[in-house]
Amino acid sequence: MIQELEALLKVSAQKLYFTNNQVNFMLNNIGNTDPYVRDNLVYMLFATSLMNKAFTSDQQDFIINYFFANDLLFKDILEPQNNFVFTRSFSALLGGIILEFDEDSSILSDNQRNKLFKWSIQYLKLENDYRGFVTNKGWAHAIAHDSDFLESSLSHTKFHLTNVSELFITLKKVINRLETPFMDEEEARLASAFKLGVQAENISVEYFIKGIQYIDKELWMQYDATKLNTCYQLHTWTHILHHWLIFFSDNSEIKSIVELKLNHYYQKMGYNF
Repeated sequence: MIQELEALLKVSAQKLYFTNNQVNFMLNNIGNTDPYVRDNLVYMLFATSLMNKAFTSDQQDFIINYFFANDLLFKDILEPQNNFVFTRSFSALLGGIILEFDEDSSILSDNQRNKLFKWSIQYLKLENDYRGFVTNKGWAHAIAHDSDFLESSLSHTKFHLTNVSELFITLKKVINRLETPFMDEEEARLASAFKLGVQAENISVEYFIKGIQYIDKELWMQYDATKLNTCYQLHTWTHILHHWLIFFSDNSEIKSIVELKLNHYYQKMGYNF
C-alpha cells in the first residue's frame, strides 16, 4: 500500500484516482507514528485530493462520516502523553482541510459544519500535549495544527459563535497550561487564527479588544516572579501580542491596545525606553 500511495504522489491532481482500500488505509493511518507515512503520504494526499476533488462523491462522504463517527479529534485527549496525539493533531489538520473544501463547495450539512466549528475550539480547550517535534516520530505540534483548524473555522463565511468570549477563555486556558515556553512557533499560528477571524468579521474589533483586555488582566493577576510557569505564560502572551502588532499594523484601534499592553509589560519588567 505504501508503494501505491507513493505512486499517487507523482500523479497530477487532475488525474488522481483512489480505490476504496487506499482511502481506508489513509483514514486508518492519520496518526501513524512513522512521520513519512503520516506527513509525506497520508496528509499530503488528503490535502491535495480533497481540494482538487480527486475523491469520488461516495469516498468524500465516507471520509467526512468517518471523521465524525470515530472521535479522532479527541482520542485519549484526557490521558497522559501518548501516541494518540498524532491522531488528534493530524485529524485537526484534516478538519481544517474539510472546512476549506466546504467553503468552496458546500459539502457539509449545517449540523456537520457547526459541529466542526465547535470542535475546533473544544479541542484547543482540552489538548494538554504540547510537544512539538518528537524524536523518531516527527511533528506532533497539536496546538499549531489545531490553530490551523481554528483558522479555517474563524475565516469561514458561515462561521457563527453565540459567545465570542469563549474564544478568549480558550486562548487563556491554552496559555495557562504552559509549564515551559512554546518552542515551535505556536504563538504565530494562534495569533494568525484570531487575525483571520477579525479579518472575516467573525470577531468584531470591539470583542477582540475586550478579549485582549481580559487575557492581559488575568495573566497579570496570576503573575508571580517566583513561579516560572507564570513567567512563561506572560512571556508567551507577549509573543502573541507582538504577532498581532504586525498582523494589525493597519488597524489603529487594535494596534493601539496591543502597543499599550506591550508597553505595560516592558515597564513592569524594568526596561528603559
